Amino acid sequence: MFACLHAPNFSCQAALRAKYADAQNRFEQSPVVVLGGPANLLKVVAFNRPARKAGIKMGMTKLQVENCGGVSIHKRVTEHETLAHGQLLACAKSFSPSVESTSPGTVLLDLSGTEKLFGRPQVIARKISHEARMRGFVANIAIASNPDAALYSAKGFSGITVAPRGKEAITLSCLGVDLLPAPPEVLETLDGWGIRTFKDFAELPAIGLTQRLGQTGLYLQRLAQGRVIRGLLPTESSKKFIESYEFDDPVETLESLIFVFNWLLQRLSTKLLLHSLATSELRLVLQLEVRQNETDQPKGAIGGEQYQHSWKLPFPTQDNNVLSRLLQLDLERQTFAAPIKKISIEGIPTKPRISQGNLFAPSLPEAEKLEVTLARIRGIIGVCDANAVKCVGAPKVLDTYKPDSFTLDPFLTAGASDFAPVRPIPFALRMFRPALETSVKFAGASPLFVHLWSGHRRVIAASGPWLSSGNWWNKALAWAREEWDVALKTQAGIGLYRIYQDQMCGQWFVEGMFD
Repeated sequence: MFACLHAPNFSCQAALRAKYADAQNRFEQSPVVVLGGPANLLKVVAFNRPARKAGIKMGMTKLQVENCGGVSIHKRVTEHETLAHGQLLACAKSFSPSVESTSPGTVLLDLSGTEKLFGRPQVIARKISHEARMRGFVANIAIASNPDAALYSAKGFSGITVAPRGKEAITLSCLGVDLLPAPPEVLETLDGWGIRTFKDFAELPAIGLTQRLGQTGLYLQRLAQGRVIRGLLPTESSKKFIESYEFDDPVETLESLIFVFNWLLQRLSTKLLLHSLATSELRLVLQLEVRQNETDQPKGAIGGEQYQHSWKLPFPTQDNNVLSRLLQLDLERQTFAAPIKKISIEGIPTKPRISQGNLFAPSLPEAEKLEVTLARIRGIIGVCDANAVKCVGAPKVLDTYKPDSFTLDPFLTAGASDFAPVRPIPFALRMFRPALETSVKFAGASPLFVHLWSGHRRVIAASGPWLSSGNWWNKALAWAREEWDVALKTQAGIGLYRIYQDQMCGQWFVEGMFD
């Protein structure tokens, strides 16, 4: 058995679904018109049943539609239709792994072997219809023993249709021949013969039909009889998980965006769940309405036509609440030079996180709560300092011999198996940030006095020197230093310190104190 999922007046449904949460009610009850074509000559390309009752016809201009009154007018957006068709495919794939993308708004699926999982054909059809409605569609569902019989039943009949095996011709008999994929000249010929329905076409003699219309006519007759047997052309799964929303009127306040953000992230998380995936990276693009006078921009505002930002999460997640909180904390730090007219959010798919706790290791912080806490810290102290070094993260030593060279990487939630006890360190160098400027007096080749804490401290013992340098090929990054470890006599007793001379400028510094 094969099923067809068809969304009638697909352009209208896609336009409504992109803007309204109650798209089904609006499609069924309110006149809806979609305009397409050049901006200076927009014409009607799609309309729903209430619009037909209101007198709307194909090809009418925008002015003519407005004169009808009470009609909801939308401009055709290809991106909205692409996203809506992707949702239809996702709906079909939740019932069968073999799905064909037949045309925009129409998909076919193979139901072979699903009876034990979902039930009889009538039950499966109701479940598919319910799932489609949950995704914002008013759909016709048809089930038949071959794909084309299911296709034309879904296009020709509203609601749910189940064609019994062997009686496909009877089910299709009352449909008009204009549903068939016939060239205009063939339809004109059939109209001249007085052939109006599938039944009329199916009863024509095959030999005479072939003599007049050739193999094309014979193939069309077999379609009208429901006798064409073929396999599906399965579509590949989409690798992109993107949700977007375009405002009718650009918005300026974050409070106005929170509801839309939550709605988009909920749809994104649902799509990931249906594919048994999670996301480890979130990408946000905000299209801005460019102002004519750029001098009106607030100080520190983000200009340009769009704002882009991405979050590389240390863990895969499907929780839209966590994603929403991270996004909100980032936007609270931003000031935009222009109102926002469009939002686009993309989740990079990955396998979900699978972990198991360890009874013999300390519990780790919950990854989601940790990441939200880090986002709040970044909102307080900033993402980077004046030297473009990250302020929040796990320290990592750089692959260089330059002392105190490190960076900060995002925190990673280690598994319980990665836990290992920390070994005690006999000595630790407590760094002074920034290093303390000093002066050093030498006796021969060894230091004798070091100026520290507003006085000259006598060197009791010294170890060194250690010479190091690097990046000599780049004058801007080149460094060279001479290090000594010294024991100084202070009022608190004897302390161990590290001093060094920056040989690029000749200045001495106290780098830190040994504990």
